[in-house]
Amino acid sequence: MRRVYGCLVLTAVLLLRLPAGAVGQDGGGSGLRVTLMELIDSAWTHGLDSGRYVQGRRDLQENEKPWADVAFNFLKDLRSGYGIAELVNYDGISPAFVKKEDEELTARLEKVHTEAEQKELAASFVPRSAIYDTLRAALMGVSCDTSKARQLVAALNLYRWIHHFRWRRCIVVNIADARLSYFEQDTVRLQMRIVAGEPSKRTPRLAAWCDQLILYPYWNIPRKIAVNEFFPLFRVSPRLADVMNIQLFDRAGKVVDPDSIRWRRWNKDNFPYSMRQSTGCDNALGVIKFNLTSPFDVYMHDTNFKIAFLRTYRWLSHGCIRLEKPVELGNLLLDHQLDTALLQSCLKDQKPRSIRLEEPVPVFVIYQTAVTGDSGKLRLVKDVYHLMN
Repeated sequence: MRRVYGCLVLTAVLLLRLPAGAVGQDGGGSGLRVTLMELIDSAWTHGLDSGRYVQGRRDLQENEKPWADVAFNFLKDLRSGYGIAELVNYDGISPAFVKKEDEELTARLEKVHTEAEQKELAASFVPRSAIYDTLRAALMGVSCDTSKARQLVAALNLYRWIHHFRWRRCIVVNIADARLSYFEQDTVRLQMRIVAGEPSKRTPRLAAWCDQLILYPYWNIPRKIAVNEFFPLFRVSPRLADVMNIQLFDRAGKVVDPDSIRWRRWNKDNFPYSMRQSTGCDNALGVIKFNLTSPFDVYMHDTNFKIAFLRTYRWLSHGCIRLEKPVELGNLLLDHQLDTALLQSCLKDQKPRSIRLEEPVPVFVIYQTAVTGDSGKLRLVKDVYHLMN
């Protein structure tokens, strides 16, 4: 995801050629144009490429309605972040808001008549956050085309993208830092460690909705895992299926006794049975699962392998996101209405129970290597997936 960013643009030449007092039909007088150029000069401090707006600067001189067009493009990037499509594999949230947000920005621009109003509008899109300020200050201390600069640029744009929606609450999972943060009104209310996908089985970067919780979920074992990991074990010792509380189903959906299967007849390619692990604390998904509305077979869940959270290296899963504090998160999402006693009972063979959230919660699964710790200081975490080269 290497991109060369322009730190500085030679504005002086353009300013010297700008016709004094020239006003387009959109009301963009020379004062507004000069102020816009000054704002664009500061684009790099927010992780934006000033060079992206060079043609817009030229259009300020040549087009009849340049100011509003250039201002719209710049302010949209300042508000919502730029290059997000390169930073996520799937965005199931932003498209629903684009039209409304564009209309609102256009309406706000139509009310701008002075340089002060233009600066005030731009300032309203800059997050008021100690995290953002730390990232921005760090960017000012590095050269443009460096690995550290690229990491900071990605972090700044991701932060503006996630928080410009002004969510009542949202979840941010940072794969690179193996951590989850739950926000209410942009304030962190809960943090926890996670286990993310191995480098060879990467957790996808995405924006989706958590729309329901499943208590005591089954683990419908993906076929790739079933035939590559469990089939070889059960072929040697079919009774292991019962020990691991894994049921086998034929193509008609009927439960099959593992001892009745002629294991030597089958191989990984033609094995005709599917597998499902029964519910309970021994289930790989634990006692609670958080559904995500994405095209990937990936979700957040509890785990029966909790010792993994004590490790420094926590990229161990097949791609799903294992949570250190799933019950605490579930209780917050359900406004403290979660039956925690039921979950702590570790019942076996309990039927799954789905609870739909009255208000789906946005979940952003990102890969951000430039982070701020509890002390507020910048940390650059290891690029486990090698995405920041």
